[in-house]
Amino acid sequence: MSAAPGEAAAPARVTLVGLGAIGREVLKALLGKGGARVVAVADPALVGRDAGVVADVGPLGLPIAASLAEALSVPSDVAVVLTTSGTAEMLPLVEAAAANGVHVVSSCEDLALGDLAAPEAAAQIDAVARAGGIVVLGTGVNPGFVMDRLPLALAGACVSVRRVTVERVVDAARRRAPLRAKVGAGLTVDEFRAGVASRALGHRGLPESCALVGRGLGFVFAEIRSTIDPVVATEAAPRAGIAAGRVAGLRQTAAGYGRVGDADGEALVRLDLEMSVGAPDPHDRIVIDGDPPLDVRIAGGTHGDRGTVATVINAIPAVRRAPAGLRTVAELPLYGTLR
Repeated sequence: MSAAPGEAAAPARVTLVGLGAIGREVLKALLGKGGARVVAVADPALVGRDAGVVADVGPLGLPIAASLAEALSVPSDVAVVLTTSGTAEMLPLVEAAAANGVHVVSSCEDLALGDLAAPEAAAQIDAVARAGGIVVLGTGVNPGFVMDRLPLALAGACVSVRRVTVERVVDAARRRAPLRAKVGAGLTVDEFRAGVASRALGHRGLPESCALVGRGLGFVFAEIRSTIDPVVATEAAPRAGIAAGRVAGLRQTAAGYGRVGDADGEALVRLDLEMSVGAPDPHDRIVIDGDPPLDVRIAGGTHGDRGTVATVINAIPAVRRAPAGLRTVAELPLYGTLR
């Protein structure tokens, strides 16, 4: 339930779904926040264990339930879901949440703009959310911040915008093993291409970020074109722990064009992402061709894991105030840190 205008909202009661690496960090982060408290946790792989023990913070008296539906036997305001990347997989979770009047914030990459890849599932989620009077939001560091919400915020300082280019370079050697596996580190080039073809490899959510920027700026795309290519370690440029000739990671793009077949021209929005072991000069850079032009660079880049934790928990108050339905980060007002 939302607070009345001028009234301070009570601390949000949070149900946490998924106690993997990110889930454990979300739990730890929320322990230090007065604006929210975890009241229940669900993870089918850890049923019955104390969530605090799993997260290495000591017993919290929070036995882990098998499902969100079971965990929602404890009254809650917001479910933080950290278990899936696909919009369709979110539907049963949203149905369980809506039946209990509980908002949903998720790190599900496709949900950042659910109607792009799965319009039917997104429409169902939106309808269920509206009927249940809840808000559903997909967010994270990318998608959800670096390559979509942040460029749109910067564009607010421009009288007009012609084009936007965002470049993100991540040194996968500094990230968790699952990220290195997702970008194909250590594979042969043939193995990498097979993994991309089967959708086992690659970063999800980049086309969604591209479309979000386009929509936020009022651009109409005829098409969004995506590419995924390997970054290969060479004798001249060895990568940490990666033999020459093996894949060190990936270089991925998503570009929105105003005309079909205009891929040889300049995109209205272009997102370039490299995630590779030993990538030199990690950074985030946003270039806006506008009036006035902007060129903003974040040295070292935005930390992926900590940024994901932050964007998820900081969205909680905004979600509680937003109109019911499936929302995007581009629709929410700017917000700071959950206190």
